[in-house]
Amino acid sequence: MNSMPQRRIKKVFSCINGARVPESIFIYNRAHVDYNFLYLTGLHGGVFENCGALCERDGRLVLFSTTLEEEILRGAEDYTEFVVYTNEKERNELLKKELSQYGRIGISYEGVSHSLYVNLRDLIDGTELIDVGDAFRRARMIKAPEEIEKIRRACDIASSVADEFPGLLKRGVTECDLATDVDYRIRKLGARGAAFETIVSFSPNSSKPHYSGSDVPLKEGDTVLLDFGADYEGYVSDITRTYFTGTPDATLRHCYETVLEAQRIALQRISDGAGTEQVEKEVKGFIDSYERYRGRLIHGLGHSIGLSVHDNSYPGPEFDKIFRENMVLTVEPGIYLPGEYGIRIEDDILVKKGTCEVLTHAMKELIVHEI
Repeated sequence: MNSMPQRRIKKVFSCINGARVPESIFIYNRAHVDYNFLYLTGLHGGVFENCGALCERDGRLVLFSTTLEEEILRGAEDYTEFVVYTNEKERNELLKKELSQYGRIGISYEGVSHSLYVNLRDLIDGTELIDVGDAFRRARMIKAPEEIEKIRRACDIASSVADEFPGLLKRGVTECDLATDVDYRIRKLGARGAAFETIVSFSPNSSKPHYSGSDVPLKEGDTVLLDFGADYEGYVSDITRTYFTGTPDATLRHCYETVLEAQRIALQRISDGAGTEQVEKEVKGFIDSYERYRGRLIHGLGHSIGLSVHDNSYPGPEFDKIFRENMVLTVEPGIYLPGEYGIRIEDDILVKKGTCEVLTHAMKELIVHEI
């Protein structure tokens, strides 16, 4: 197994726990692509609606495609067979013929709608369907060298745009104006697009972590939070910076410096073998040591990134809540004071033995930007 798809197929099968190992794994996209499909095929840059992938432990990979997606899908590396259909009836007949030969098929329940599950049950009645979603989580959490390089490029693009961003802060510019400009600059530097909806929020809006921007104009003295990422060849970055358009008072400055120090604490402690709960406890304990900030870190310390911006969350029970080498994660402490402001500093890291490497390199020292 030397090709990329074959290595990934082997990796997923090796991550299946228990005695009920399926003979094959089947991934199918309806209206939205299943990231596990992209992982198995190595494809990006297509919609892949109503397309699928079937694989076996020995590396056999069968791709199922509509005529609409055929040309792009044939660009996959090292598929064994290619099945094309023109309509739903033809698709069902071909799927039934291929899938019925197996007694047990693995699917990822997270990526299967109820209607698709019922359709599969009707097509291959008597074949056992088992959930292999956990195997994909394990496989995708530990990144291969080619995945790390694409994420690194996505991080470089995002970092460059973040360093350009202060020059865009002009009196009267709106949150939406700035988000649009960021998305344009991401593409100009070679990204396929934004990794997720770019967040730009001013002062009181910045206390809402998943705020969606509006036509609010920027004024002097505003706190500006920017949260965005770049998608480079299917792999993403995720970075947050907080800026000031007027000299912050002592309280605001202290809040920023507390978040920055909280991130330093995390970055100093994350390495292969370190426990996630202990790192999170230290970070939250530091923030909570200040009464004004107690309980105001209202989300986790971070999440994994890869093909998606929440690429299986943080290393959870499947990794015994331990950081492992070649995990790529965000580290994003924040303090959110409703009605006032929110401050978050987020970087992407690569876990290594004895340390972690920060992949995003945009400036994060407190600097006042005149508008």
